[in-house]
Amino acid sequence: MSATTNTKKTTITLTLEPEQKQLLEQAAALRRLTVNEYLLLIALETASEETAEPEVIVASDRDWEIIESAILNSPAANEALKAAINEY
Repeated sequence: MSATTNTKKTTITLTLEPEQKQLLEQAAALRRLTVNEYLLLIALETASEETAEPEVIVASDRDWEIIESAILNSPAANEALKAAINEY
């Protein structure tokens, strides 16, 4: 006996300018995907990132004082940091 799955699908319609469609087609082609596959992939990746729950970090009062002090009393930038800032 074979199992059958009943899956419902839905459709989303987009209205695009021709240039927008062309850009999406080019991007999809680079990944060897259809525009539909590309849009679904990108949309789901973005939605997953945006809906991910933030990680909660609990610091003790003592640890918070150390963190706050480091933020409020940060040392001056040294030469290596200045060089990195200038490079980027």
